[in-house]
Amino acid sequence: MATEIHLGSMTLTVPEDADLDGSFDRVLHTAGDRPNSVTLPALVDPADDHLDEQFRARRADVEEKHRRVIEFLDCHGYHAVVLQRTDSVAWFTSGADLAQTIASEQAAVLIYINRHSRAIITDNVQSARTFEEELAGLGFQLKERPWHEGVVRVIDELGHQKKVAADGPYRACIDEREALRLVRHPLTKWERHHLRMLGRTLSLAVEATCRNFQPGETEADLAGHLAHRLLREGVTPLDLRISADDRLARYREPRFKAAKIRKRATISAVGRRHGLCASVTRIVSFGKVERPVREALALTAMVDATCIFFSRPGQTVADVFRRARRIYEKFDHVDEWALAYQGFQIGYSPREVLLLPDSRQSIVSDMAFNWCPSVGPTRSEDTIVVDDRGFEIVTEAQLWPKLEVMVKGFPISRPGILVR
Repeated sequence: MATEIHLGSMTLTVPEDADLDGSFDRVLHTAGDRPNSVTLPALVDPADDHLDEQFRARRADVEEKHRRVIEFLDCHGYHAVVLQRTDSVAWFTSGADLAQTIASEQAAVLIYINRHSRAIITDNVQSARTFEEELAGLGFQLKERPWHEGVVRVIDELGHQKKVAADGPYRACIDEREALRLVRHPLTKWERHHLRMLGRTLSLAVEATCRNFQPGETEADLAGHLAHRLLREGVTPLDLRISADDRLARYREPRFKAAKIRKRATISAVGRRHGLCASVTRIVSFGKVERPVREALALTAMVDATCIFFSRPGQTVADVFRRARRIYEKFDHVDEWALAYQGFQIGYSPREVLLLPDSRQSIVSDMAFNWCPSVGPTRSEDTIVVDDRGFEIVTEAQLWPKLEVMVKGFPISRPGILVR
């Protein structure tokens, strides 16, 4: 048997094993919390011959990034590009961990790229780790300086009497941040693989956290549990949003506080690994879920499924937004979309582009999004990649109850509420 939730003429089907009345079995194998015992990026021996298949795939990905930059140079008439931002450096190096700090927007190195070479500009403190642990065998030249001398001289020498672009304001370089961001798309085969692996790890970590905390623990406690799970899998927690009970209805972008969780918690997380980011949200309840909450989630799931279904190459963001707003309007929540962000383009930054209702941005194949509609105390969010075949939910719910939403006769599963 299955449970049906009716909202006007629309119906959601909830499988029996995803019962919302408290019968879901939370006794699960511990192994489900940890998908792989070895998920940290491997260290590469700089003296190795680099015949490893995964390394060759990464080297090929770096070559593809260099090819794209050369196309940018040719198209815009530049001699070279300087990359200084953490997300830009991670993109061009195919996942090197070269941020100044965990959350820093500035990288610890600069990359100077022209048509013939790619050079890392760094100081003597950073150079050994950069080349032995992060960039060994990837074809980068080293421009090293003493740590107590500025980088300005090196850049001025390399870019003397040349037209140089940068991914943000930098000396005499021309700020081409937005144009260079577009060069990142579409995602490469290497990136899709690692985003898929990240998405699975992230969703399992969030779901394990939901299954294993106790009533009375605080939002901060859950943030600590989740951060521990992510860090041990080599995932950097960039953003953790925990809301107890109905706090999400009041604050659509909550931060974790000392509030105790008594009946329900919503956990949203953004994680980064190999430079790539993914985002996910799950809701857990102690005891039976109240009818208004079930209905709010049903509407949220409908909007989310609609956004996912219509996110396809050739459509614009405005096209998708228009269809989502119709769902809100149909169920008398006309202005609900205006109370919270509805989604982002995601990749090497958690929020590369805010998705706006009048955006004429075209959706292209191999582009990643996280739609995140919310209604009252509920939120539905996963990270997806769209292509010519349809969509892939890279953070798809694993050991979790699901709602089935029909969009144009096509079933799309969205996360339900875990009842404990």
